[in-house]
Amino acid sequence: MGNLVMDIALYTHKKRVIVLDTATTGVQPKDRIVTVGAVRLEGHELQRQSLYLIFDPRKDSHPEAAEIHGYDDWITRFQDLFCHLAPRIRSWLSWADELVMHDAAFNLPYLQRELRKAKLERLDQPTFCTMERAREVWGDEAKSLDDCLKRIGRSRIYRVHGALEDAYLTAALYLQQNGSTRPIARVNSWYPPTNLKPCPPHPIGELPRRPRKKTSCRKI
Repeated sequence: MGNLVMDIALYTHKKRVIVLDTATTGVQPKDRIVTVGAVRLEGHELQRQSLYLIFDPRKDSHPEAAEIHGYDDWITRFQDLFCHLAPRIRSWLSWADELVMHDAAFNLPYLQRELRKAKLERLDQPTFCTMERAREVWGDEAKSLDDCLKRIGRSRIYRVHGALEDAYLTAALYLQQNGSTRPIARVNSWYPPTNLKPCPPHPIGELPRRPRKKTSCRKI
């Protein structure tokens, strides 16, 4: 019996959860990821590691999408391609036992498509959607992340929807929905994507065509 208890303690761990959010060029299936943000929880405890990256989506953002994520088409064209960082992203996300998103049906397909373009394995962890859980509890009026945050006394700092801030706030909502008695701390400021590259002064008038970039991604 003693050996059995020791084995259980050795081969089990606290549940590892990654809460993530994406910002995209629009809401159509062929739109692309502009930013991805993610935080880690282990046993309902927020971990220090986070992920916040920006990409060149190789296409312009819909005006409404650009207003939401805050990055114009001049800035994004000087950033990394997703496929160049895809192995790092896939490895970072593999830590999780479960992936949490607000509107997983929207966010996850974009991630899976980008990983597929980079010829990497799809994410296969179970998912938890905080939006679907909110609808079960509060009804259809609790749809947007902002609506849900109001119900738990939270709000975003900035007008634009930073992917890392949204991931952090989704983590706060997830913990509340799962009965945690230790809410995560409020944050007063957020840093930009860690791979954000500077760009030349914005040209006057219409933007030139995007420059070609070397990529190993196959077309899908």
